Amino acid sequence: MSEANIQNSILVAIVGRPNVGKSTLFNRLIGKRQAIESKTPGTTRDRLYGELAWNGKKILLTDTAGIQSGAKEELLEQSMAATKLAIAGADLVLLLVDFREGLTDADFQIAKSLKRCAEKVIVVANKCDNKFESAGMETFRRLGFADIVPVSAISGKASGDLLDMVTEKAESIEIAKKEEELRGGEIKFTIVGRPNVGKSTLTNTILGREHMIVSKTPGTTRDTGNFSFKYKGKILEVVDTAGMRRKGKIDHDTVESFALIRSLKAIKESDLVVYTIDSQEKISSLDLNILGEIKDSGKSIILAVNKIDLWGEEREAEMAKIINSLQRELNFMPWVPVVFISAKDSSNINNLLNQIIKVIEGRMTEIDEDSMRDIFKDALAMNYQIGYIKYLRFERANPPVFKIKTLKNKKAHFSHLRYLENKIRDRFPYNGTPIFIDHQR
Repeated sequence: MSEANIQNSILVAIVGRPNVGKSTLFNRLIGKRQAIESKTPGTTRDRLYGELAWNGKKILLTDTAGIQSGAKEELLEQSMAATKLAIAGADLVLLLVDFREGLTDADFQIAKSLKRCAEKVIVVANKCDNKFESAGMETFRRLGFADIVPVSAISGKASGDLLDMVTEKAESIEIAKKEEELRGGEIKFTIVGRPNVGKSTLTNTILGREHMIVSKTPGTTRDTGNFSFKYKGKILEVVDTAGMRRKGKIDHDTVESFALIRSLKAIKESDLVVYTIDSQEKISSLDLNILGEIKDSGKSIILAVNKIDLWGEEREAEMAKIINSLQRELNFMPWVPVVFISAKDSSNINNLLNQIIKVIEGRMTEIDEDSMRDIFKDALAMNYQIGYIKYLRFERANPPVFKIKTLKNKKAHFSHLRYLENKIRDRFPYNGTPIFIDHQR
């Protein structure tokens, strides 16, 4: 699955005590035998995920290890860590219970651990092969969750009803989240980058206290952390993420593989990404690929060059060298602002925060019709090759989207779209924010 697909999917985690049929349900929903099915508790030890589509929505389904208490075995402990991470990062959680056996102490323990995210939990009563009476579901309401669906994973009975509820509930949660964000007026930004570039140190410096683990060991941050703070009268929320590595270099360490998915989901839910690089290293092809994914997702971007405290007296020369390098490497997104910082000694941190606010304010800019007519008229006067484009209109902000109409629906050449983008930015810079120009059919 691509990173873009992960960001645009509903992330659903299947959890429950061992041997209630999680892997069977996983295989049933994705339509193929991917997870190992066994009556032996603890068979699912690794992080499995599969994708499916339902009601026009993409669903990324994760099959977790059975939650057990008191586990001492190292392998099992790693699986439990991944399961807890799956729960924290999921958009929805399917709590699977056994209809035949009824509720056990383990079911109640798991339900208790999910109370903090009760709004995203659906109780799934599995092995309900012949009995679908609503009265039989009442006992499962003792778990304390509103939504309960009876299914038979082995036969597939009522699996469609379950997926209907998943898509409906995910949509209602997303709407509520957006409404809350609009009321709160928070600016949410995510700190992203390769391992060991100083993301957690930067988070700590911004917050003024150590919330995240800071270590020289790459991959120390395995989870995302969300923290809100006030700056210049505005509420900002910062999200620190695990280091981004090539998926081919992430082994089957379940915590790290799922942390990657959580990082991508954090980007999706942010307004802006502070992409952090190490001043001692060149920008890599991985950095460029990730930046391209972020750009395509419509998020604003600021590039933070960290660890400038290591430059010493050569600071100005090193800065000029990096600027020249970035101009060459980032020629596909020259509108990205660059801020040179030291998270360790707090250099230029206020400049970074000021830039975040400035970029977000610019992202919300709307352009009136008269200004758009002037921009398009000027563009036509200076480039006769775009004469086949009939008009250029402003559609919406956050991120800025424009519409063009062409003669005979001719496809606009990418160089002409870039030209129009530059003409728009001459008047309305939209610094740090990608611009989208869509073809009006």
